[in-house]
Formats: sequence, structure tokens, C-alpha cells
Amino acid sequence: MQNKYLRALADYQNLEKQTQVWKEDFLKFANQNLIIQLLEVLDDLEKAQEHLNDEGLKIVLDKLIKILTDNGIEEIEVINKEYDAATAETVSVEPGEENNVVAKVLQKGYKLNGKIIRVAKVSVWQKL
Repeated sequence: MQNKYLRALADYQNLEKQTQVWKEDFLKFANQNLIIQLLEVLDDLEKAQEHLNDEGLKIVLDKLIKILTDNGIEEIEVINKEYDAATAETVSVEPGEENNVVAKVLQKGYKLNGKIIRVAKVSVWQKL
């Protein structure tokens, strides 16, 4: 009887620990869908800033980036690095002096609290 009690107690304690981990993960990633939609807005604002070079737009863009960063968003750095299918998707191939190195980023990739939520879309160099 004592053995059964100790096993049941250990199982309950393990369940409590696992439940706490699930709660923490839920809180970390609860806003994931909203953040993915905001990343599309960020892309549009960055494109507009490239073409307009407007100081007011830059201020808004910087605010949005700070808000996203404060909430666990980080950009995945892939430019001039070896292509990694886990962090990037190849959209096109360009002739270059190195094989499988990212030449251009066509759409930035992002992580939310260390978890990839959007891979980068890139152009990759290939030796000819």
C-alpha cells in the first residue's frame, strides 16, 4: 500500500510539473497568430520605407520593431551564410562564386521566443 501511495504521489508531482511547462509554453506562444499577421504589416512598412525614405514612417517602423522585439520576436539572420532549410526557403538561384550561400533575402524570417514562426525566403548562390 505504501508503494502504491508513493508511486501515485510521484505521478501527481510529475503531472504538476508538466502542467506548469505547458502553461508557460502556452503563454509564450499564445499570440503567435497575431504576431505572424503583424509581421506582414512590418514587411509592407519596410518596403514603403525603402521607396519613400520618410522620417515619420521610420519612427512608426522603429516603434513596431521595438514592440515585437519586446514580445520575443527576433529576426533570423541568413544573409551571406550557408543555406539552411530549417531557417530559409529557396525561391531562386543566382550564379555566384560559392555554393549554397544565401545571396539575397526576399522575405525576412522570424523566431518567437526561440521557435521559428516564419522561415526566410531567399535567393541562393550556385557555382556555374
